[in-house]
Amino acid sequence: MRVFIGVAWPYASGPRHLGHLAGAYLPADVVARYHRIVGDEVLMVSGSDQHGTPITLAAEAAGVSPADFADHQHARIEASLRRAGISFDHYSRTGAATHHRVVGEVFADLWRAGLIYQDTARSAWCPAEGRSLPDRYVQGGCPYCKVEDARGDQCDGCGRTLDPDQLVQPTCRRCGAAATFRPMRQLFLALDRMEAKLTDYVEARAPGWRRFVAEETRGILAGGLRARAITRDLDWGVRVPLEGWDDRRLYVWFDAVIGYLSASKEWADAHGRPEVWRQWWEDAGALHRYFIGKDNLFFHTLFWPALIMGTGRGLHLPDDVVASQYLTMAGAQMSSSRGHGFDLDDALGRLGADRLRHALCARSPESSDTEFNYQQAGELTRTGLLGGVANPAHRVTTLLWSRFGGRPDKDAWAGATVERAEASEWLRQAGKAIARVELRSALEHVHALGRTVNQRLARSEPWRLPDAEAQACLTSLLPYLEALAVAAWPIVPETASRIRLLLGRSERPTAWAIDPAPPRLTEPLRAPLDPSPGS
Repeated sequence: MRVFIGVAWPYASGPRHLGHLAGAYLPADVVARYHRIVGDEVLMVSGSDQHGTPITLAAEAAGVSPADFADHQHARIEASLRRAGISFDHYSRTGAATHHRVVGEVFADLWRAGLIYQDTARSAWCPAEGRSLPDRYVQGGCPYCKVEDARGDQCDGCGRTLDPDQLVQPTCRRCGAAATFRPMRQLFLALDRMEAKLTDYVEARAPGWRRFVAEETRGILAGGLRARAITRDLDWGVRVPLEGWDDRRLYVWFDAVIGYLSASKEWADAHGRPEVWRQWWEDAGALHRYFIGKDNLFFHTLFWPALIMGTGRGLHLPDDVVASQYLTMAGAQMSSSRGHGFDLDDALGRLGADRLRHALCARSPESSDTEFNYQQAGELTRTGLLGGVANPAHRVTTLLWSRFGGRPDKDAWAGATVERAEASEWLRQAGKAIARVELRSALEHVHALGRTVNQRLARSEPWRLPDAEAQACLTSLLPYLEALAVAAWPIVPETASRIRLLLGRSERPTAWAIDPAPPRLTEPLRAPLDPSPGS
């Protein structure tokens, strides 16, 4: 089966925090690694969102051009995600020429279909500066949750998508003057005319989504869809591909979601097979999974499907939209725009990739906002990653080497049918949990394998047994380690790869199963398999 995995495009407005990693990139990577092991053809793409007011605001503050600022941040974000072990097949950027071309093609399809039209809309204006105010240049009170510093495009307090004229007492974010509103010509996407099709789509897919994703999407539909302006009075972004619109740029969310398609085409071009993207986008049997934060639901469960439908090309619609809740620090949502949260690069420097991945999977904000701190990460490393994953493997292989030169008992391996069946069941359950994006549950199954080894070592005390019994006893534990190394690989690939090398296997599993051939152990390290920073 072909599996497409689209991961939210981070704004190239500054470094990413742990909320981004825990909410979208790590779950996507764990799932992608699982799909690859079971034999699926995976295409996982994302990229830096280099357009929109978050970038222009940050560039103004830094005193550089938006283009230079966005390119610098793109390189920084890509490097950070690579350090975290996120295994993208292609990581692009919205400033790429391919992206601009594909956005123009989608726009042209929608224009020809009559789904884009011109009208006027109330647009924010700063009388003190004599300039129009794009969404994020406006702030004020949220009309829903009453937070006082909501932005003109979204409220961080309740996560709702907003328009500037919905804010209570809107002001200019630059100078603090009260914002006024005046009519301005805009291009609109006729979402209201697509409501029936989108409703049918949601009802067909929503039963497989996380409950809060389905409920929120249905709630938006129940309130009715309205046409949405897709142009902004900016000089930074994707140009409007129509004559007479040189003074405007396309709304950042219009072009950003098209990035999933443009990145797929760019990946195909980079591999010298320009049409191979079609195998994922035109195959009805493919599976399309999207990983996002919960504040981007509307744009992935309704807006992006509307664009795909509107092109009339028959491209694959999202099957699964996996949104997470917020990772919190000191009780508040991590937020780049508010400067609140643990910096990803700092966390990687403190913990290293595997320790961080393990802790975030253990604290995965799958169904509720979840608090995170470094003290928790340290304890989770000690009891989970070391105690439940690395140390069981190190103990067994060290004992086999110290007494038997690393040679398992072939008869004991062949006779370990009960152990192999039990380990295989734990492995199967871990795989099911990953496929459902239940990372906490998957990690519990991984730890269960390690606990089983530790408990059996404590009961049997093979170091006290005669050689023949000790060798057979230790060999009977190897199926658990085999399963452990496979189940742990999507979550903590560095640690799992080291365990597999100790067992004489390839670094990367090639099947979600225990290898039937007896392992040929390699000499273990003197220290435990501790995935420390920089290792």
